[in-house]
Amino acid sequence: PQEKGSTFLQLGSSTEQQLQVIFELLEEYDWTAFAVVTTLLPGYEDFVDYVEVLTDSSFIGWEHRGVVTLNLTDDPEGARTRRQLREVSAQIRLLYCSRDEAEAVFRAARDAGLTGPGYVWFVVGTNLGGSENLPEH
Repeated sequence: PQEKGSTFLQLGSSTEQQLQVIFELLEEYDWTAFAVVTTLLPGYEDFVDYVEVLTDSSFIGWEHRGVVTLNLTDDPEGARTRRQLREVSAQIRLLYCSRDEAEAVFRAARDAGLTGPGYVWFVVGTNLGGSENLPEH
């Protein structure tokens, strides 16, 4: 039979599992300085707490440069979001948000000049699947 494209199986992974893999990557590339960016997506406090557990219980000298929590609903034009993102001093950013929020955050980050070479974003969440309408940058 003729093959008609590819089929992808997407398995949901827990936020904790995603973070464990991300921290292995950070360690592998010696990217020890990072910041956390979250929206008000339910579970964001647990995300922040688990990042602290991973860094506090590690022998790696992590340089956790703080947490920025974005309130996208009160900032429809993105001005405050751009300002908050510019205040983050780390080039490695762990972002916890929903799929729709990711598009708004990355639009603001692009407008603030924070998506080009030298910036690495790891997006963590439970509903980020799908390959259509991916953010441009």
